[in-house]
Amino acid sequence: MLERPLLARQPILDRELQVFAYELLCRPIPSDNIEWQAQNGNSATTEVVISALHEVGMSLVTGGRPAFVNFTVDFLNIDPPMGPDDLVIELLEHIPANPDTQAAVVRLKQQGYRIAVDDFTGDPAQAAWLDYADIVKVDLIGLKSVDDAEKLHHKYQRDGLIWLAEKVETHEQYLKCKEFGYDLFQGYFFSRPTTLFGKRTPDSHIAVMELLSALNSPDAGFDEVVTAVRKDPQLSYRLMQMANSSAVNRGQPVTTVQRAATLLGLSRIRHWANMLALGKLSDKPVILQQQALFRGALLQEIANLSPDLDGDTGFTLGLFSLLDAMMDMPLEEVCARIHLPDELTQALIQGHGIYGAHLTAIKLWEQGEASSIDWPNIAVSPSDLELCIERAINSTQNTSGVLGS
Repeated sequence: MLERPLLARQPILDRELQVFAYELLCRPIPSDNIEWQAQNGNSATTEVVISALHEVGMSLVTGGRPAFVNFTVDFLNIDPPMGPDDLVIELLEHIPANPDTQAAVVRLKQQGYRIAVDDFTGDPAQAAWLDYADIVKVDLIGLKSVDDAEKLHHKYQRDGLIWLAEKVETHEQYLKCKEFGYDLFQGYFFSRPTTLFGKRTPDSHIAVMELLSALNSPDAGFDEVVTAVRKDPQLSYRLMQMANSSAVNRGQPVTTVQRAATLLGLSRIRHWANMLALGKLSDKPVILQQQALFRGALLQEIANLSPDLDGDTGFTLGLFSLLDAMMDMPLEEVCARIHLPDELTQALIQGHGIYGAHLTAIKLWEQGEASSIDWPNIAVSPSDLELCIERAINSTQNTSGVLGS
């Protein structure tokens, strides 16, 4: 898979021209008219967030600084997958300030998120958002003169409101806005957006829809949601990656889907799934998904026969053993992104350790080389393995319906 533009970032500087934050931008460059936003805004925001959070990694994208991200009306009603310290929510200029959107913004502010009003030029309808804003971004290109930036500051300034001059193109504009009382600056004069390239693997339409169905069913509980996630290797990977992010987990690395779901909670998972559903979805190669599910189920069955192995850990390792093929990403990078402990990383990559020995045995069996299995160093006998294989086939059929006879 060729690398393509995932997103771009443009620095936002303070009065001393030090980086305060980065705005994350969709690539290719979207239109900014209301018709385009209505049709494509959700997809653009999803691509930016997913690319930053899952494909590149927030630490690499922003270096620990906040990310400014454009939000559509739909996204205002979804709990962001990034914490308040990592995200500033930009209200697009086309979003109306009505009771529903205002209530959504208040809810986000109560969760600790900062709100920025984007592309402000003094429009009265957009000015209604200033009472809710922490930051107002004044669009210099949209003004008749840079001096109008001072008039807007004088008219709308209040305690606690931070003024940001965007689309600054000359040193003179920077000096004037600084004199006018602006504290943050963004524009081509300082830096053009830098495009970040990578590989964007679309999420499975079927898997996301099944997860949403489980989350929204009145009869579904935690176990049903975990089962829905475990059906799909890529969803499981993304969930563990989010659970191991600095915004969520500052303790021991999470190594199973169950622990990841427990740490995140159903509410956060629901909003995350809703966000995925708003983006680009496509079905992944079915045969890879089938094989990964089977490996996970089989390694879990084997682990259940040994006091030295954990069933959930076994399932996760089997499920992730084909992510390099599914995501066109080396397993070393997969393990690094979800912070797997060295023991499990070496099991996946080199077949080392007790889990690695069992994963190697499964691969040899798949290749028709059961005679090459190191039987004394695994927890099952040939007859036990055959029984585990039968159980794994049955359990995979019952939970996903994707493995046939």
